[in-house]
This record gives sequence, structure tokens and C-alpha cells, in this order.
Amino acid sequence: LGKHIINLPWMSDETKLKAIKKLNSFTVKIGYPDKWKDYSSMEIDPENSFYANVHNAQMWHQKEALAKWGKPVDKTEWGMTPQTVNAYYNPMANEIVFPAAILQNPFFDPEATDAENYGGIGVVIGHEMSHGFDDQGSQFDADGNMVNWWAPEDAAKFEELTKGLAAQFDKVEILPGLMANGSYTLGENIGDQGGLRVSHTAFLDAQKKKGVDVESADALIDGFTPEQAFYLNYANIWATNCRDEEKRNLTIGDVHSLAENRVNVTLRNIAPFFKAFNIKPGDKLYLPAEEQVIIW
Repeated sequence: LGKHIINLPWMSDETKLKAIKKLNSFTVKIGYPDKWKDYSSMEIDPENSFYANVHNAQMWHQKEALAKWGKPVDKTEWGMTPQTVNAYYNPMANEIVFPAAILQNPFFDPEATDAENYGGIGVVIGHEMSHGFDDQGSQFDADGNMVNWWAPEDAAKFEELTKGLAAQFDKVEILPGLMANGSYTLGENIGDQGGLRVSHTAFLDAQKKKGVDVESADALIDGFTPEQAFYLNYANIWATNCRDEEKRNLTIGDVHSLAENRVNVTLRNIAPFFKAFNIKPGDKLYLPAEEQVIIW
């Protein structure tokens, strides 16, 4: 991501330096916290009603939150359990967090190829990093303060680019009469694009260090080039079956684009994807270079 920031054609050196400072200040948490929460005082009784147990749990969490009042922020605390298959960026702590549960198939497998892992967990890592510079994360500085660190002309260019990306998703019809909301999902779409681009660059750098020629016939993976395998696993991690009713619910209430569009719409802006699969005018996913929007 740092390499991408340095080479951005639309950002001034002044703002680039501040962006790099923020990137270098990231705190990374992987697996599980160093200390566990003590739930021994939470009263959960199998003889109680479901409502009573949920009420007790909610009251416990409320008391826990109130007990923090007036105390220093515990920066070691996690916002997700290790058993959660997810990851997140916290702008106020400037941290990226990867619970243990996401370090498994299809995101990560120690027996898988580099192409598959970079197309899986690599993109997830890049996605969370990119959240530090999306439409919301970009409003916070390296210390997690809501401070404007952008030069005015750079902020204007960033806004112009984000509007272009939002417009691409606005054109997607989910169901008859229901369109995707590019503004509502903007932060996640920036994360997806950034994650793909950053992880792809990291993948190529890693292969170069290993002396692997990704365009060589000897590098084929089940008949696919390493770059094709990279993008195929990215698509695989979002493979989803979804009823129309759920598509409607997700479109209205989820800040993420539907899984299909996280793949197909995002990839239309990725030039290396076009090269990997020889995407050309007339193909369904083709998008002219002048219409592509690249942010990070």
C-alpha cells in the first residue's frame, strides 16, 4: 500500500507523506487478545427463558461498558472474538485486526499456493488497510484523531474519484426496480479495490523474490496461470447463494455490496485482471480504461 501511495498520480507529496505516516502507525492484531475477558459474573441459566438470558447478557455488557468510564482506553481490547470469521479496521485506534477464525479456508491455507493465499487472506489484509484511507477512515490521522490531514486540492480529487466509483455501483440493478447504492457501500468498495490491488502487487513482489516467473508454463496451477489463480480465489471467497428476499435486505441494510458485485464490479477497474484473462471489448466485464476508477 505504501508503494501505491507513493506512486499516486493525483495526490501531492505533502499529503502522501502524511498518508505514509498513518500507514506506518498501524497497530496489527492477529489471532486472539493477550488477555481474556472474565465472563464468570454473567448469569446464564439453562432453566431461564431465552429472553431472561439475553437480558442478563446485555446487562452484563452494559455494566462492563459503564465501568470503563473515566479510565484510560485499553488499547489491547478487541472488538471481535477470535471465533469470528471476519476482520476490521478501527479508525480511532488506527489498528487492523484479524481474528483466528479467518485464518482458514477459503481465505488462508498453509498447504495452498501463494496465488490462492494472496487472493484470499492477502486481499482481506489489503482491504482492512485500505479502510484507513476510505471515505470515513481518511478523516482520521495516524493517532486516531478526527483531524483533516489532507491538502484541499487532494481532498477534492479524492472526492471526485469516490463519486466515480460510487456511480459504477449505482448502475447495477439488483432486482427489478432495485438498484445498488454506491454511496452507501462506498467505504467497502474502496476497501475491496484497494485490497485487490495491494495484494496483487505484494503477490508479484513475493514471486519475484522467489525467482518465480508467473508467466512461465512451469508456473501453471491446475491449468491456470498464478495471476488467474489469484483472481479465481478472490472470486471463490465470495461465492454465495442468495434468495431474492435476502438480496433485497442486504442491498437496503448492508454497507457491503452483494458478493457477486464485490467481485464483478470491482474487477472491472483492475487492469492486471484484464491482462490475466485477456478481457477485451465486447466481453461482459470489459470497461474502457478511461472509465476505470483507481483510488489506492
